[in-house]
Amino acid sequence: MRPILALALLAGAAPLAAGDGADPGTTHAPAPGAPVFTPSTLPYPFSTAVQVGDVLYLSGDIGVDESGSAVVPGGIEPETRRMFERIGATLAQHGLGFDDVFKCTVYLADMGEWPAFNAIYATYFEKGRYPARSAMGVSGLALGARVEMECWAYSPQ
Repeated sequence: MRPILALALLAGAAPLAAGDGADPGTTHAPAPGAPVFTPSTLPYPFSTAVQVGDVLYLSGDIGVDESGSAVVPGGIEPETRRMFERIGATLAQHGLGFDDVFKCTVYLADMGEWPAFNAIYATYFEKGRYPARSAMGVSGLALGARVEMECWAYSPQ
């Protein structure tokens, strides 16, 4: 069984249709404001979010500036705030908010910045109703980011 199919089944999604691997109930969403990529300009070939059944899977996001080619300056705190703005925009694009998020995975370039990240993270969720979360230190993130986070949100169809 393919790993993505196994994850989708565990999440309660319907199995993918035979043939091209696309399920009619699966929707891929481009990144908000993302450039349209041609075969010769594919630096970021991913969907910002994919809806499978009642779960919206958000790709990892970082605190990139408006150009999309660099992270915002200032370190972990401004990057974390910008990352949450971007995740919030993706959720809103699907009619959702942070209350709909039930799982997050956090990647930190420096685990010493965990307290600073947590202080900001806690402000985006209702106290006592935090999503399940995993976190890990990593040796490198896209564009030299200090933090990246991916989320799963409940989005009944």
